[in-house]
Amino acid sequence: MSDPAIVDAAQRAQALDVTRSFIVQAPAGSGKTELLTQRYLCLLANVANPEEICAITFTRKAAAEMRNRVLNALDRAHAPEPSKAHERQTWQLARAALAQDRARDWQLAQNPNRLRIQTFDSLAHALARQLPLLSEFGAPPVTTEQAELYYRSAARATLRQLDDDVLGPHLERLLRHRDNRMGQIEDLLTAMLARRDQWLRHALASPRGDALEAALRTAVEEHLQTLLEHCDRHQLERLCTLATWAAANLKIPGDAPWFERETLPQARWEELPAWLALADLLLTAKGELRKRWDAKLGFPAPSGARDTQREQRYRQAKDEAAALTERLRDDDTEAALWRMLKILPTSTLAGGQHAVLESLLYVLLHAAQELILAFREGGEVDFAETQTRALRALGSPDSPTDLALALDYRLQHLLVDEFQDTSSSQYQLLSTLTANWTIGDGRTLFAVGDPMQSIYRFREAEVGLYLAARENGIGELHLEPLTLEVNFRSTRAVVDWVNACFTQIFPRQVDIARGAVTYAAASAFDPTTAYQAVTVHPFVGRDDAAEAYLVADLVQQALASDDSGSIAVLGRARSHLHAIALALDTAGVRYQAVDIRPLGEQAVVQDLYHLTRALLHPADRLAWLVVLRAPWLGLAVEDLLRIAEQTPACVLTRLHDSTLCAQLSADGQQRVERLLGVVDSQLPARGRRPLRQWVEGIWLRLGGLAAAGVDAADDAQAFLALLDNVADAGGLVDFDRLDSAIARLYAAPDSHADGRVQLMTMHKAKGLEFDTVILPALGRNPPPPDAELLYWLERPDRNGKLALLMAPIRAADDDNEPISAYLRELDRDKSRLEIARLLYVAATRARRCLHLIGHVNVDKQGGPGQPARDSLLEQLWPQIARVYSATDSHRAAADIAIPRIPLQRLAADWSPATPPEDLAALASPEDGATDTAIDFLWAGDTARHVGTLVHRHLERIATHGVDTWDTARIDTMRPAIEVALRNLGVAADELADAVDKTRRALQRTLTDDTGRWLLGNHAEARSEWALTRNDHSAQRFVIDRSFVDEQGVRWIVDYKTGEHLGDDVDAFIEREHERYRAQLENYARIVRVIDDRPIRLALYFPLFPALRAWDFDG
Repeated sequence: MSDPAIVDAAQRAQALDVTRSFIVQAPAGSGKTELLTQRYLCLLANVANPEEICAITFTRKAAAEMRNRVLNALDRAHAPEPSKAHERQTWQLARAALAQDRARDWQLAQNPNRLRIQTFDSLAHALARQLPLLSEFGAPPVTTEQAELYYRSAARATLRQLDDDVLGPHLERLLRHRDNRMGQIEDLLTAMLARRDQWLRHALASPRGDALEAALRTAVEEHLQTLLEHCDRHQLERLCTLATWAAANLKIPGDAPWFERETLPQARWEELPAWLALADLLLTAKGELRKRWDAKLGFPAPSGARDTQREQRYRQAKDEAAALTERLRDDDTEAALWRMLKILPTSTLAGGQHAVLESLLYVLLHAAQELILAFREGGEVDFAETQTRALRALGSPDSPTDLALALDYRLQHLLVDEFQDTSSSQYQLLSTLTANWTIGDGRTLFAVGDPMQSIYRFREAEVGLYLAARENGIGELHLEPLTLEVNFRSTRAVVDWVNACFTQIFPRQVDIARGAVTYAAASAFDPTTAYQAVTVHPFVGRDDAAEAYLVADLVQQALASDDSGSIAVLGRARSHLHAIALALDTAGVRYQAVDIRPLGEQAVVQDLYHLTRALLHPADRLAWLVVLRAPWLGLAVEDLLRIAEQTPACVLTRLHDSTLCAQLSADGQQRVERLLGVVDSQLPARGRRPLRQWVEGIWLRLGGLAAAGVDAADDAQAFLALLDNVADAGGLVDFDRLDSAIARLYAAPDSHADGRVQLMTMHKAKGLEFDTVILPALGRNPPPPDAELLYWLERPDRNGKLALLMAPIRAADDDNEPISAYLRELDRDKSRLEIARLLYVAATRARRCLHLIGHVNVDKQGGPGQPARDSLLEQLWPQIARVYSATDSHRAAADIAIPRIPLQRLAADWSPATPPEDLAALASPEDGATDTAIDFLWAGDTARHVGTLVHRHLERIATHGVDTWDTARIDTMRPAIEVALRNLGVAADELADAVDKTRRALQRTLTDDTGRWLLGNHAEARSEWALTRNDHSAQRFVIDRSFVDEQGVRWIVDYKTGEHLGDDVDAFIEREHERYRAQLENYARIVRVIDDRPIRLALYFPLFPALRAWDFDG
């Protein structure tokens, strides 16, 4: 049987022409990643070196997926030709790439790192590192996702300079404007620094704010031009004629902009009053379509006419106005344009406002400089700073740096995935890299994305940039537009419903500035239409419990009808899934909640957090009371109250008071004694052991893991890893930073669930697919945004050029500033457009079945009312309103019974079990020494501490990305290495050698191709992977490094920092292999329980460097 025809085959074939640049729209399920892979393989077959190609993605996961696809295609090219058409084409392209690989001796199978497939952030890092002096990095710092403390530090450093002769007056002006509310200005500066990549270059170009006023005028004129283009000329002429007639009837006609006017208005700032007068004839002050026209508008009442002819004219004028207004009911786009016109600001900045804006820009620029100083002091930067330094390293199109010229020579082909999600700084980076590229010069840009799936405005994504590039190209480089049509994911029943629905939901015209995207219809590859694909479940009146029970019921039905089908419950917000999780728990359905439960809300994390506070700050009363009540100790309430009542000062000190302890119950005395036995013995080790190990050891000795259970181990380890990251060399913790880090993370999903049922947000589901998709809580709308102190917006104009719009900072007593109102509405308009795209993303995750669940409130007659504004149901309403009217809605259910968590605690006399024999000891070498007198540095505390620190830094290198590290950076870390080794307990006379050994181990790893490959960006890569085996007692193991390679083999790697001082290195490595073989194979047996892929074991020796690897056959 032949393969079904692909209706967009011609477009896909064009995309593989590696002599042309394209921008491809690839809707949901259209095989975007496969097309990118094929293009990459085509390019490999045509370039002299693989480094001439660079593929850019947004996430490490996406980069790893694409790399694996390319390498797997190359690997499968050795197999026989496949039968399926698309697999056959990829096979043929991979064969051609392999031929080029052999002809030019690339050896890609042995050197996969020659494939440049990386993230935007990785590319920016690499660029900044090329010219460290020019990019002002020096040794590359670490990029952090938790830069809020740096922003706040820079804001405070700025505000402390009120006495400065230059900066002080600007600060004083801002403070007077906000009634001396210092905290508000600090918050404003902090927030603005976090998004400085959007305003900084504009502020530098126009520090007095002149460009901001020009941008505001341009935005107004562009809106008028859009309205002028959309309006029917004949209807506009009728409206203008009516406005002229109405102006003549006003009491003071000379003040009316339409008095005795005969020409149509133009799209100019000066014409805005005339346009607003036209809008007043169509809309009320609230923006609703007008139903009445009176004498205030220039429409006299017919009853007051002096003669019949005038009476007839008055009626005719009102009828004509009504007809013009009624026409807007059928044209939502034009109606929206007139409504936006009503709130356009009629003036730019008043004198006082201009002075305040100028001061704000000056203060912001100074705060940006303070931020640089804060970054340098902390040795970290944020992603925005990396992008900025990379752009500075490249220079400008008119004045490129040597690096830019070198790249221009080496880089021949760029591929960009998810192009619709580019931010302004990323777009600028691409523009700079391709500034001198022209059609036919052999260099190509291939941008793939789907503007219908642009849903990341909160990450600064600007879909208008995609639209502008599709229409105008990037810089001087023209991009040929292609659109894929075939949906390989969903059945025809699903695709047909999506087409019919979203054709009506999406805007009818593209608008670059607004980010308005038109709908591109899909064609289903799977012809199935034999069942009910899309079902609407209406609720009249909000009932979260009933909706949750319905979801649980639908999940159970889907599980029963398909043994292997996958099910996803996708919520717009995490809070929409909480009741559903409880309902599934009640129904006994196991599920994986992906990034739903905040890590900081998990009991084990809260207990560990307070234990850490208590140990580091013994006077922290609350922390010690939590420790005393935690399940590992479980002091009775009566005993806890007795301690709290009698302890105004340090709880720990008072616990040593025999008089107080004598007043506790016998059970309480035994528990306190157990606590003090652990804490008193471990407190002296503070500062001599790494903080994580110290806290974890005390927690385990107190019974923390035994009380929490093995299922909580992943969450505990996540907290401890954060603790390790935020602790300084002396073991001190900035708890504000720790709190911020915890707030960003979520508890691990249920590891025992089979993964068929998943709960996640709609944003998290992007790129995934499921057999059945359930969309609950569609009737809920987000909370209204808080009023901002400053409104500003960076957006592209009609030609794609980015401009900054900024309102004057609001005075303390002014809540109705017109420019702020305008920018607020622009932002709301962009958000409403994104809501439609979010709904599209959620609906197109479904392969076969889609369930829509949402409520409307009850109207005055007891029937269904209108959906809430800005809810997802509001978008769907024109297509599904009849379902709410034609059927009985779901009725209220009883509240979900939240299961009571039984209080549990360890026994008063609990003690840890005897530790299991160390795995390394089980694999000790056979008795008998070698005949050759060779020194092995296996033992000794110093060697162990060096190993600990090397392991820690190798984990850090792998986590941050090996491309961001080099030997020079290791040299700059020498003081930090010395401090860390001293804190670990290395003796003073051994410290210098230990520092040198640590440095050599790290540098040799970074200069070793194998070492860099081990630490590289692989699929399912983990460092310091903690696993717990629970047979009769919990046993915890930590695997140094594990990942899945391009052939689908799971690697388990153990680092060995032992040093050999003899001649026979091979013999040493073989002995180490025999020594640790049993340990690694034990690891492999544990991993085999959760992963049935082939396993390869390896020992890596950083100090040689050398790798000893073997296959696991167990």
